[in-house]
Amino acid sequence: MNASINRSYLVFFLLQFTWVVATQADVPAPNWDRTLALHAIDKADIQDRLKPLYQMAHEGSSTKLLESLLAIEQDPALPPPAQDYLVFSFTVGLGDLDPNTVAPEVLEYLSTYEAHALVAHEEHSDIAVPLFNVTAAAAGVRNHWYRQQAAAHAGKLSRGPADSWVSAYLAENQAGRRGFVDALEFASDTELRGLGQAALARLEERPELTLLTARAGLRSGDTKLLQQAIAHGGGPELSQALQAAARELSAEECIGLLDHSLRQGSDTKAALAIAHLAPARLDEPAVRQMLFSALSDRNLGAAAALVLGASPDPEVQRRLREIAAQDTGLAKKRAALAIQARQVEKGAEQ
Repeated sequence: MNASINRSYLVFFLLQFTWVVATQADVPAPNWDRTLALHAIDKADIQDRLKPLYQMAHEGSSTKLLESLLAIEQDPALPPPAQDYLVFSFTVGLGDLDPNTVAPEVLEYLSTYEAHALVAHEEHSDIAVPLFNVTAAAAGVRNHWYRQQAAAHAGKLSRGPADSWVSAYLAENQAGRRGFVDALEFASDTELRGLGQAALARLEERPELTLLTARAGLRSGDTKLLQQAIAHGGGPELSQALQAAARELSAEECIGLLDHSLRQGSDTKAALAIAHLAPARLDEPAVRQMLFSALSDRNLGAAAALVLGASPDPEVQRRLREIAAQDTGLAKKRAALAIQARQVEKGAEQ
C-alpha cells in the first residue's frame, strides 16, 4: 500500500517537474538592456519616419500603410528597440484620429505585433517584458474608438424613448457604456431628467445603472435624482458616483448629499459617502460636526476617524486630542485612532 502511494507521489512530482521545465522553456528571456535600448532609440530618426505613416493613415492608404509597417520590422538600419518604439508611437497616435481611420487589417496587425526588444521586468529580472507594448496600445485604440462610436450612437438615441436608451446602455460592453455616459455631456436638462428617471426605475434590480443615474442628476442639477441614485444604487459604480459628486458639487450641495447619505440607514453607503465627500470639505463646520458626531457611532466611527486623522488642520487635531483625553467609550477610542493614524502618516512623510 505504502509503495503504491510512494509511486503515485513520484509520478505526480515528475509530471509537475516536466510541466515547469516546459513552461520555462516557452518563456522568452530578456534580450536587451533597458538603458542600451533607450540609447538606441535616441540615435534613430523616429519623428521623420512617423510623418509618412500618419499621412498614409489620413489619406486612407491602408494597404500602403500596412506594407510600410511590415517594412519597419525588416529594416536592418533600425535596431529592434527603435522598430518597436516607432510602431508603438504610431499606434498610440491613432487614438487622436477619427474612429476606423485605418482598415481593420492595419489594426489587426498592430494587435498581434510581436515585440522585438524584451527587457527584464523591474521587479523580476528573470521575466522578460516588451519595452513597448504595441498590442496593449492597439487594444487601447480599439476601446477608445468604440467608446467614441458609442457616444455618437447614444446621442442619436437620446431623441427617442428614454427607456430604449437605457436598454441600449445595458446591452453595451464597458467601453460602450462609457461612451453613453460621455454623451450625457451634450444632452439637454429635459433629456437628462428623462434618462435619469428611466434608469432610476430599474436601478434596484440593475445596480450597474448607478453611475448613469448619478451622472444624469449631476449634469441636470437634479439633487433629488442624485440622492436617489446613491440611496438605491450599489456595486462598484456607487463609489464612482460619489467620486464624481465630490468633484462637481458645490460645498452646500456636497454637505446636503453627505447629510442625506448618513440618514439613509445603510452603514456601507454612509461610510463610502464619508470617505469620498468629507475630505475635501473639512473646512466646512457642518462637515466637521457630522464627522465628530459620527465618532461614537459603532459602524461609522472608524470611517470618520480616518478622515479626521488625515486632516493637517490644527483645530481638527486639537479637538481630537480633547476627545481622546476627556471622553469615554467609542468616541475616545476613535479619536485616539485618528491621532495615531496622523502620527504614522507624518512619520512616513519624514
